[in-house]
Amino acid sequence: MRVLFAASFGGHWAQLRRLAELLDCNARLFVSTASQQNQSADYYLEDFSVRELWRGVRQLPRALSIVRESQPDLIVSTGAAPGLLILFAGFLLGRKTIWVDSIANSREVSLSCRAACLFATRVLTQWPELETRRIRYLGRLL
Repeated sequence: MRVLFAASFGGHWAQLRRLAELLDCNARLFVSTASQQNQSADYYLEDFSVRELWRGVRQLPRALSIVRESQPDLIVSTGAAPGLLILFAGFLLGRKTIWVDSIANSREVSLSCRAACLFATRVLTQWPELETRRIRYLGRLL
């Protein structure tokens, strides 16, 4: 199985890298936000927030190109908005997608998580009290 992992640099990136080690797959490819500190991604997007939707829309062609080029069987993201954009591109191209909300979101799910509920194949929280009909708790992942 070929998996594309996507997250913004920083805490989301650290969680994603730990999660990637847990999955048994043939190929792991990574998408992150451009940063001189982050040289370990295979693909890059500009960083933006969900509230800056216009910046994300501008990058949609790039996100679609990344998904087409990498040809993943599955796309996994721990956030934030750039990871959500890659999941949306995967949705548009018929890929299976998983959103894992950050472990830091212990009181409520993130805005990006709520958006992922609209199109992601599976949406996961790491806190049992945040589970809903659409957002599943399968145990602590990180």
